[in-house]
Amino acid sequence: MLVADVACFLHADAETIMQLARAGLLPGTRVGKAWIFLRADVLTFLRAKIDEDTAARRVNAQNTAPAAVLMTKPKRSAPPALPALSCLPLPRDTTK
Repeated sequence: MLVADVACFLHADAETIMQLARAGLLPGTRVGKAWIFLRADVLTFLRAKIDEDTAARRVNAQNTAPAAVLMTKPKRSAPPALPALSCLPLPRDTTK
């Protein structure tokens, strides 16, 4: 497969494929000025990338806290009883 074929197959940009090949992440070789890839190597690369990404998502899913926690309101008890009022004398009218 050529760079354009691999880019089309992986739905990626040709420059991305060339960067992966130059970094040694995607197995391939140069023949003349063209990069050549084996279909089996591209599938192995894709399968490994899928496994790696899936494992990372599983770890993230286990480590994340829930978005919201359901909390119940405490039951409301009866209001406290008011203290009994003692008989207080009425104020005297001092205006007279």
